[in-house]
Amino acid sequence: MQFECTRNDLLDLVQVVQKAVSTRSTLPILTGILFNVENNRLILNSTDLEMSIKCECDVKAQIPGSAVVPARLIGDVLRNLPNAVIKFNSDTSNNVLKLECDKAKFNIKILPPEDFPKLPELSSEKFYTVDAQAFISAVKQIIKAVSRDETRPILTGILFNITKDRLKMVATDSYRLAIKEIEIKSTDENIKIVLPARALDEIIKIVPQDEKELVITVAENQIAFSFGETTLISRLIEGEFPKYQQLLPESYQLQLQLDRETLTGAVKRASLVALNNSPIKINTAGNKIKISAQTADVGEAAEELDVKEELEQMTIAFNAQYLLDGLGSVNEEELVLEIIGPLNPTLIRAPGEEDFLYLIMPVRVGA
Repeated sequence: MQFECTRNDLLDLVQVVQKAVSTRSTLPILTGILFNVENNRLILNSTDLEMSIKCECDVKAQIPGSAVVPARLIGDVLRNLPNAVIKFNSDTSNNVLKLECDKAKFNIKILPPEDFPKLPELSSEKFYTVDAQAFISAVKQIIKAVSRDETRPILTGILFNITKDRLKMVATDSYRLAIKEIEIKSTDENIKIVLPARALDEIIKIVPQDEKELVITVAENQIAFSFGETTLISRLIEGEFPKYQQLLPESYQLQLQLDRETLTGAVKRASLVALNNSPIKINTAGNKIKISAQTADVGEAAEELDVKEELEQMTIAFNAQYLLDGLGSVNEEELVLEIIGPLNPTLIRAPGEEDFLYLIMPVRVGA
């Protein structure tokens, strides 16, 4: 394998494919990136057996070939080289990749490409296209509601429900629930799948801000996201997603419409003393809303907000971080809290925004 390319072009690709390199595997081959050169194209592949990333770019190739290069080392080397042309030449007899850039020279030990896992090939006819930036914005709104508890794998994923021209994404950790809908172009193929939140977290990081469209391909147990010269493939999560619809309230006892920044600021300040899982309390009475928190041996904080309407007396408490995540997920300047009661879930949304909602379970507290 012998080729030339610029340092910046290659570094951009390596930084993307590194996100699927295994950091916990005992298999050395999974800690590497597969370099494959053919027809003046460089194709980089990485995988941890659950998620794979492929990137391509044009290079000046003299000899086609393949090699598995240690991901961390090649990334560190590229970051410390000047932005100049790099010459690569692999010596398969000694399993060494020779790298030259300006006056710097490296000999990097490589692994045989035949040991690298074969990457999945999706042969599905289920193709969907979505506005890339709208998709990323939607994922950011709901991804914090995903569970990190690996003992319930289904909750570590996000439900994709595609019907005609709508994509509904749902995430829950059983303490809160987030739902977001966006437009999607499809072939009228309705699907319902659960994919790992980790794959979507990486999509957020690697899709450029000027990318206009994402192509989504769904196969029997895998999903692929493609844009530009990059493709991310992930396994799907098997199992049945919780029946979240029954959690959505049909009515509420109290509705509060507030400025998002004002309420978020008050909750943040109160949360400074809400340590050791101490909750944030919201008390309503008259024309006031009181935000408070207290932790023994730490202190207490309270702040009152004025409202126009006359409110009945009620006290409801929430996990501080869960509440902040919900408030931060609303993209509008105004938000609405729909409270059913102290022991029932509360809905957070923006006025008139029908495509997003965040449901949070209250915390039971003493009088």
